[in-house]
Amino acid sequence: MAGTIAVTDEMAAKFTRSDELMRDLVARAHAAGVLRPDATAMDISLLIEQLGKSPLIEQLDRQDRADLIDAARNARKRAIAIALDGLRPGHPQLPGTTPPPALLVERWEHPLTSTTRSPERP
Repeated sequence: MAGTIAVTDEMAAKFTRSDELMRDLVARAHAAGVLRPDATAMDISLLIEQLGKSPLIEQLDRQDRADLIDAARNARKRAIAIALDGLRPGHPQLPGTTPPPALLVERWEHPLTSTTRSPERP
C-alpha cells in the first residue's frame, strides 16, 4: 500500500505516535534484557510488516489448494516462532547495518499528488 495512496495528516500523526510507542517498547525490552541489544525499533517494525502477510497462504488460496492451507499455516507459525526466537539476547551480532527510517517513511510518498506528505520521524 505504501506509495499508492495519499497520506493524510491523521495517518501521519498515527504513524508518528506508533513509532514513538515502538521505540519506547524496544527501550523497555532492552532494559529488561529480553531483547537482543542490536535489535532496533526499525528492525521490529519491519519484522512486523514482513510477518503480517503470508504470500504462501495467499498463493495457495489463489490456486484453490485447500489441501495445503493447513500445512502452510503450520509453516507460517514455525517461521514466525523462528523469527521471534532470534530477537532474544544471546545470538551473534545481526548482519549489516540498522535499516534506515526511509524504508518505512519515504516509500509512503505518493507521486500523484503534491498535497501528500510523509509521516514525520521525531
